[in-house]
Order: sequence, then structure tokens, then C-alpha cells
Amino acid sequence: MSIIFDEKSKIFLLQGKSSTYALCIEPDGTLGHRHWGQQITEICDVPTRTMLQGRNGKIDDNQEYRAFGGPSHITPAIKVNLPDGVRAVFLKYKSHTVEGDTLKIETQDEFYPITVTLFYRVCEAFNVIERWTEIKNEGDGDVVLESVYSANWHLPFKDDYRLTYLAGGYNREFNKYQEKLMPGRKVLESRDGLSGPNSAPFYMLDGGDATEDLGEVYFGALVWSGNWQFVFERASDNRTLLTGGLSEFDFEVCLEPGQSFETPKFIGGFCDNGFGGATRLLHRYERAEIIHPSEADRILPVVYNTHSSFGNAVCEKWMLDEIDVAHKSGIELFVIDGGWSGYDEVDSPVNNGQAHRLGFGTWEVNKKRFPNGLKPISDKLHSLGMKLGLWIEPEAVFHTNQIAVEHPEWMLGYQNREPDISTFYYCYSLNMANDDAAEYVTKVMIDLVRENGIDYIKNDFNRYLYHAGWANADRKHQKEVWSKYVRNMWKCYMALKKEFPDLIFENSAAGGKRGDLGMLQFAGRMHRSDNQDPLDSIKIHEGMSTFMPSKFAGGACFISDGFSWFVNDRRTTMEYQAHVAMLSGVSVSLNLAELEPERQEELQYLLALNREIRHTVHLGDMYRLVSAYEKEYGAYEFLEEDKSRAVVFLLGQNMQFSNLCERLRLKDLDPDKKYKVTGHGTYKVKKRIGIGGSQWVPQSRIKEYGTFTGRGLMNVGLYRLELMGHATSQIIIVDEVKE
Repeated sequence: MSIIFDEKSKIFLLQGKSSTYALCIEPDGTLGHRHWGQQITEICDVPTRTMLQGRNGKIDDNQEYRAFGGPSHITPAIKVNLPDGVRAVFLKYKSHTVEGDTLKIETQDEFYPITVTLFYRVCEAFNVIERWTEIKNEGDGDVVLESVYSANWHLPFKDDYRLTYLAGGYNREFNKYQEKLMPGRKVLESRDGLSGPNSAPFYMLDGGDATEDLGEVYFGALVWSGNWQFVFERASDNRTLLTGGLSEFDFEVCLEPGQSFETPKFIGGFCDNGFGGATRLLHRYERAEIIHPSEADRILPVVYNTHSSFGNAVCEKWMLDEIDVAHKSGIELFVIDGGWSGYDEVDSPVNNGQAHRLGFGTWEVNKKRFPNGLKPISDKLHSLGMKLGLWIEPEAVFHTNQIAVEHPEWMLGYQNREPDISTFYYCYSLNMANDDAAEYVTKVMIDLVRENGIDYIKNDFNRYLYHAGWANADRKHQKEVWSKYVRNMWKCYMALKKEFPDLIFENSAAGGKRGDLGMLQFAGRMHRSDNQDPLDSIKIHEGMSTFMPSKFAGGACFISDGFSWFVNDRRTTMEYQAHVAMLSGVSVSLNLAELEPERQEELQYLLALNREIRHTVHLGDMYRLVSAYEKEYGAYEFLEEDKSRAVVFLLGQNMQFSNLCERLRLKDLDPDKKYKVTGHGTYKVKKRIGIGGSQWVPQSRIKEYGTFTGRGLMNVGLYRLELMGHATSQIIIVDEVKE
């Protein structure tokens, strides 16, 4: 039973597979936190109120969900302004119910008619608890929420905690950082209307001694796609607390009589086998509880995208010609990126050569470039067994577009102020908090998919919300734009997935701007970064896959001659680009019709290799064997559930001094099975040249390492795994030998 309540002690035990979360109804009626960590089964083992007292004999800061009010300086979970101007709230237990795996505890202020209901959903198999809160105004005057978080999380008493988090910025998303929590506050947040890219709503905490495979790790993430905030506090008595949820930046919600407000889910988990164990628990939880059912077990097709090969210069004839070569190459999904909307020919000088952007807002197919619409392209692709994808940036409205002219109230902005405009695109932002605007763009997207036979939407919902003004809204509800924007955006995507369950929905968002569990509810791919330099991508991918299954880390131009080097002006081989791409769903953006025969052959070979391994990579458990943050290379293992096959990526960055990789020990194989080990890459030998000279020359694409037991591969490992020089790699397939 995952939820236990002991009537005598008033203690709740929330039981994971190997963890326990304990809280208590205290004698004064408040809810007190008691334990979170290793599993206990008996009430007598729960720390008592006396045990949790500090030197001053107080445990006020152990309230399970602290409101602003009383003798405490920690970040309150909720701060309200009551009708008479009082801002102090004191929440006391009122009642509780248990429905299946969910505990619902109702608390109420002892004097004012404000009810705060705490929800705890126990995902037992994953040692995860989902927490959220509902606040209801049961009085006859307005109650203003000045800040409201989803949860306070209390950590067991310990002098030192180490925080692991993901941060960066545009083109450097999801970089991994670690630091010791010092006395005071450490804040992670996003306050630009997006959940990224400067920081990801995810964390791990350990005692400073955890490794990839050993040690206790607390982890969590917020299911939200807008402004968020985590506040880590180490108090003067070394107590450690995390408060997290919606950002308090420019936040205010006015609850009129009878109205309620629900916070996003904030998940928290516990693992006792290191950072790797925490990652795998989180991935399994997401597949079971977050990811859309149509996406959880999907094997992603090979994507072709026109972004790097054609830019915005797309038209019917060129696309039809390119499809034939794409099919021959092994492409399975053909995405038309920018350029299909708007007006005028490909070479039109209108809008500085960006005539297609004039259609941002109405999103009608460009009749000059596609005189027959997109249906001929869709029909041809489907006849070849391929799929059609389409790029769209649904919140962007060109400032002269009829939507902007006819519905200025649909644009983000204030009355008596010009709407915020992108100086690069000259576009306004559609205000998704406006119900009419949200319904409009939902209809546009559904009609596009239905009328054109679209199988894949590359959704580039990526615009920063600098001020988020909400024209025509009541003044007291103006600041609610931040949260309602996200909820209406989600409704749009839910409607799209409901209408077309098999539609693959890529959350593009310019890479990492909405990389969160909220978007994972709809997406089949999550654009990892616009930076698709494969060397940078290794670290970006390692960071992102810490909290999100590896296959979701998408992008448009993994194998390309242009977009893979636009950030660093660094050239890499097609093989290296492809090997890094195979960590997730492969994408290609080459001008295939003009590709030299030998490169066309190499592409076909690499895409065939991807088809051979992608089931294991997309659905298997991931193990970080070597971190690219610690060595000159990264090594990542993906293992089938039945342990019959493993795929290992060995990805060099910049090897020096003839260094060899350290012996590579695999993880979690069946020790008693035998496995055949085969490498795929460019394997070289030294060839003598002249007198005393030599050079390395390619000899083969495949290397047979031999047959070993699982025990040997885990305990002894593989030796002499050569990576030479700059940006070289190999993929190692480990297959069970059937007797």
C-alpha cells in the first residue's frame, strides 16, 4: 500500500519502492515534515518532533507547506493579500482523503475563509512523488496571491549538500554544473515567459559523495513551460530546504469569491544508486506518467529538414525533386521548414528577401511557391511510405498581417503602448492568454494538418515574453497572463494530439527554450539546441538526457554541411555527425540532389546503421560510462530491457598525445550470457611512406572485438578502443550470442 495513515500518531507514510516520505499532523494542527529518504515501514522509526528540534528548541521551519506568517524567514510556499489587507496566513489541518495513489490534505486558515489543499500522488515504482496545490477563496472578497509555489521540500539534516543543475543560454543549453550549497539562498529560475534556455527546471541534490553508480541522490523537476523558480536554502542551523514552482517575478493572481488556482506539478524523487540510477528512474517515470502514449514507445523515423539545405527558398518543384533522392538515401520523414507560407516567389526582394514572413499569423500556403498547395508533396511522400512534416511558429504575427490589423487585442502588449515587436522578424507575439487568440491558432494548426496530410509538426513556439502585457484584461487580472498563456498553449497542443494522436509533434522552440516536462506531455521530439556542432552537442546532449529520455533530444540539422558548423566554424565528418545524431532521432539537412556519389553512399550506409541500432537507443536504459565533462571523450551505453543487446557510443572530442581510451567497462549486462562485440567506425592502420615515414590510412568500417561474457565486459571491460585526433568516434554493438 503506497499511502499509510496511522490514526494514533497522525503520521502519513508515502511509500515508494525503496523510499519513504513521512509527514504528520502536529498537535497544533499544522502539517509537519518528518522524513524523506531510505524506506522505513514502522511508525516507531519516523523521527519524532523532539528529534527534529534545532538548538533553540523550535521546528517551525519544518512545516510541510509554509504560508507567509509567523516566526520564520524561509521562503514561504504561499503569500497572499487578504481583503482587509492582512498578509499573514496560518494554515491548519482540516481533513484528508486517499484516492488510490493520491493523498489529498485540506488545510484552512484558522480565521479567514481561504482553503489550501495539498496533493501528493505517489508513483511507487519510481520512488517519485508528484506534489501540487489548490488555493480556493471561500469568502466574499477578493484574495490576491502574491506568490504561490507548488511545494516545500525538506532535506534530511546534513552539513553539506551538493547541487547539480543544468544552465547555459542560447547555443549552449543544458550544460551541467555542480556546486556545494552554502549558507543562504541559491536561486535557479526563468523569468522570460519560457522554461529555458538559461536554466532547466530540474535539479539533483546529494551529500557531496555520490557518484554515477553509488550514493543517495534527491532529484526533481517542474511540469511547467513558462516562468519558474527554485529556491535552495541552507539555514543558519544547516537545515536545507527547496521551495519551487511558479516564479514570483511579476506574479499576481486575483481570486474572486469562489475561484480557485492550481499550481503546476512539482515532482520529487529519491534514489540510492547514484546519479545514473536517478536518471534511469526519472526516464522510466516519464515514459509511464508524462509522455504521451503515442510517443512513449515510438521508434523515431529519420528526418530530412530543408533548413540547412534550402533555407527559406523552398518551392513545389524543388521539393518533389528532392523527395526522390531522399527516399533512395533512407529518409523516412520529409520536413519543409520556413518558406512555405507568405507571398511572392523564392527570389522576391520583398521584406529584404523574406517575403514568406509576411504570412506569419494567417499561415496560408504560399500559392506562388506551391501553386497546388502541399497536397501533391504529401501524396508523393505517402505513396513512397514516407511522412510529411511542416515547420510553424504559431505565436509569431507579422506586424502588417491582417490578423495583427484586425485583432490588435490578440497581440501581447499594453493599452497605450505599441506591442513588443521582434526587430529581426518584425513580428508581434500572439497572446495565448487571450482565449480567442488561442482558439484561432488551434484551428489554424488543426486545419493545416488535416488539409495537407501533415504527419509531423515542427513547432517553433519560442518567443521571449519581455513584458507580457495583456490588453483589455481587467486590471486585477493583468499579471495572470504569464500562467494563462502556458495553460492555453497546452490546451492547443492537447487539442492537436487529440485530433491526430499519431501526429509527431516536435517542440522546437529554437533549441532548449521550452525543454521541460510540460512539453514532454505532447512532444515526440524536443529540439535540444540550434547549436548542432556535434562536438558541442555531446555535452548538450549529456546534460539534457540527465532528465529527459535520450531519444527526445531532437534537432533539424544533425547531418549537414552548413548548420553543423555555423556556431563555431568547425568542420566535422559525416560519420561523426551521424554517430552523435544517433544518440537520439537522426536528422539530415543536405542538398541531396547535388551530393557527390561517394557521400551519397556513405549517407546510405550510416542511415542503415541507425536503423539497426535505434530500437535499443530509443527504448533502452541509458548509462553514462564516461562523462564528456570529465574526459577527452564521452561514452554512453543503451541497454535493452531483456539485456540481449547493448549499444555503446564512443565519442571523441580532441584526443592528444596518442592517448588511448581507458578500459571501458559496460554496465548491467547479464553476467552469465555471452556477447559478440562489434565496432562500427573508421578503423585505420599505419602505412609506410618513403624512407622512415608513415601515415594513418582507413582500413575498414567494422572491427570484430570478439566474444565475451557479460561478467567479463562488466568487470574486465574492453581495451584499446582507439579514438584518434579531432572528432572521431565509433559505435559498438554488443549482441547476445544465442546458444
